[in-house]
Amino acid sequence: ACGIALWVGGVVKDPKGLFYASPESLRGEGIDVYMGHDVTKIDWANKKLCVKELKTGKEFEDTYDKLILATGSWPVTPPIEGLKQEGTTYGLKKGIFFSKLYQQGQEIIDEIAKPDVKKVMVVGAGYIGVELIEAFKNHGKEVILMEAMPRVMANYFDKEITDEAEKRIKEAGIEMHLGETVKKFEGDDRVKKVVTDKGSYDVDMVVMSVGFRPNNELYKDYLETLPNGAIVVDTTMKTTKDPDVFAIGDCATVYSRASEKQEYIALATNAVRMGIVAANNALGKHVEYCGTQGSNAICVFGYNMASTGWSE
Repeated sequence: ACGIALWVGGVVKDPKGLFYASPESLRGEGIDVYMGHDVTKIDWANKKLCVKELKTGKEFEDTYDKLILATGSWPVTPPIEGLKQEGTTYGLKKGIFFSKLYQQGQEIIDEIAKPDVKKVMVVGAGYIGVELIEAFKNHGKEVILMEAMPRVMANYFDKEITDEAEKRIKEAGIEMHLGETVKKFEGDDRVKKVVTDKGSYDVDMVVMSVGFRPNNELYKDYLETLPNGAIVVDTTMKTTKDPDVFAIGDCATVYSRASEKQEYIALATNAVRMGIVAANNALGKHVEYCGTQGSNAICVFGYNMASTGWSE
């Protein structure tokens, strides 16, 4: 997800650069890769997986000695009137998009290439939302940024830093609305208008970027999780309930060196390191993750910003 805005904006020319590996490269390492297969159920007591091949509908069982869960996360879907629509790929009203998967990135690129798509709204001013508004502006679109909190990227930076970012955003010609909440999406065949608690806005396209939550359907009734559904792990990536089950990436917690406890810090850098640690421990070695400071960085219309540890 963190690279999609760069792809949409043309910074990343080849989408293959968004991936750490490919099915072919993994198979070249002797790994059995099953693309297009969904694990529908886990029998924890007997270490069995129920698997469904999506193309054919065929179901079968597989077994494991050690299991590493890397189910990732999914965009938060707020209970907004008019957001959902049956029969669409992701259950969203036509003209409304998520920015998480490669396929969604391609859909966004295809949509903004249409000449009748002139005005785009991005809902959510976190990292991905802020990067997307610059990408859309570079494509010559009229752009609206809508954020319920009083500042952009408020979870990452202190006010004196976001003040400068907001100044750059306004100078770039972005219509920015802070402290304003979306209440309704209007339009018959596709989204045409966004209604908030302070007004209404005509749009041709909307991208929802209000955060992510762990994909926890497989394990939520078995493993210990945080209130948001993230699996609680130790510094070896083992789950607290089952020593043969590990969890990594956006579906799991990570040790924060700032708070000195397990927290949900969904960053690609953390995910890669967690995978290395879990793999070594699953093979019988003992490797511990030293933890993270949550370091991150972004460039907003030429203004470079970085943070690590806690904000005020």
